[in-house]
Amino acid sequence: MTLSTAGLKSLITSTRKTMKAGASYIPDAKLRTSLLAEHGRDGVRVLLACEHPAWAAEVVELGHPECPWPEAATPLELATAAFGPLAQHLPRLLKRLSGATLTCAVRHKPQDDAPDLGGWFLVYALPERSGPVLWIGGPPDPNPEFTAEGWELPSELRTFYRQHNGFGVLLDEFGWTGVSPGVQPSVQLAVPALDAKVKTSDLLRLSRGEGDAGEGGWCFTQARSGARKKKPGAPSDGALSIVDFDDRLGIRGEPVPFDFLGFFDRWMVGDPKDELPIAESP
Repeated sequence: MTLSTAGLKSLITSTRKTMKAGASYIPDAKLRTSLLAEHGRDGVRVLLACEHPAWAAEVVELGHPECPWPEAATPLELATAAFGPLAQHLPRLLKRLSGATLTCAVRHKPQDDAPDLGGWFLVYALPERSGPVLWIGGPPDPNPEFTAEGWELPSELRTFYRQHNGFGVLLDEFGWTGVSPGVQPSVQLAVPALDAKVKTSDLLRLSRGEGDAGEGGWCFTQARSGARKKKPGAPSDGALSIVDFDDRLGIRGEPVPFDFLGFFDRWMVGDPKDELPIAESP
């Protein structure tokens, strides 16, 4: 049964009072687990209010008339339907998502003064040692907003965004929609901005910015095997590679041609570094 407004407010208040010591609103593992077990979607509302207070979202049941995703008998069926034609290339991720203890949809209102993505998001509550963690998939978007100087949106990402405009573990920074680990929403893709010593114009970062300057992370590059950075609107020649970029040391290792979905499938269930040389079969 859905809690009343007063009941929900009371639950949020009591959860905050029993949070771990410290400055952040992070309930402990047992409390987070019991919130979802006892309160379902209202538990998600509490977790969002306590752990992601800047990410304003309305929690809605799957099957809502405006929701892009239907009700499903199991989390695996839901994930398979949501990823559509991409699902067959993501066996590791789908196995991970099949363990969700709760799924629901949320509507997020974006902030006007930030590179934020609004709309519908699919939420999976996945059990971790620290308690349930919220993974989110952005809305299906055949025409995602994208502005990165000197780049067109790579076809691999355009295909991915048709199913989910962004996917990963929810991370709210100043209320922006972002994920870590995971593929950022299209509005947050960026060419790393650094001075002089490290050339970054051939890079397009698809992960959250990391490192000393917050500009490192996993990037596409077209700087291998004669590939060139494209002018806006120019067609892609399919020569993209992926690199691990450190904003202090530069590119770590060699750019590796890869199957994007194979990389993403490994990335979301563990460390992809050792797997980069291996391409998935088409």
